[in-house]
Amino acid sequence: MLLVLVGCAGTPPAPSGAKTQGLAAQPSPAGASVSDITLGNYPGPGKHSFSSDRGQVVVIDAWATWCAPCVRSLPQLQALRRDYAKRGVRVYAVSVDEDRAQIPSFLAAARVDLPVLLDPGGFVLEDKLKLKQMPTTWVVDRNGHVRYTQESFDGNLEDIRAQVDALLKDGQ
Repeated sequence: MLLVLVGCAGTPPAPSGAKTQGLAAQPSPAGASVSDITLGNYPGPGKHSFSSDRGQVVVIDAWATWCAPCVRSLPQLQALRRDYAKRGVRVYAVSVDEDRAQIPSFLAAARVDLPVLLDPGGFVLEDKLKLKQMPTTWVVDRNGHVRYTQESFDGNLEDIRAQVDALLKDGQ
């Protein structure tokens, strides 16, 4: 598969390749709701439900320690979080790693301290948001609906920023 040759693009959510049949045929979920998604918090106990973010614009990024483009995208997501924090935008980095022991050193090397949620193997995001590859970023409106999906990372988040700006401007 050609996409596998360019980093993580086309790489399934789990390095084991589990549950990858039919992924390419699944469309991105424009309008899908994140309100019923609950993921574990990292490193601490408890869970985070995206229903608690209702009323806020939310950016969700799926990443993995074995994904080279994720090392480049996470610092930019942290900058996005910093730039939009006063406007109420929430940014979450969702690790799909099955071995959470790899996460601390990865975050230290990437120099990020984003709120991290856990979806081991990416199965929840695959089911609910049709996750196909790393990294994937979703922009979610104030009502909990996906308005934009960016699969892979091309070196910048300008499209993500434009989508966030549009949602903030429109009050969506």
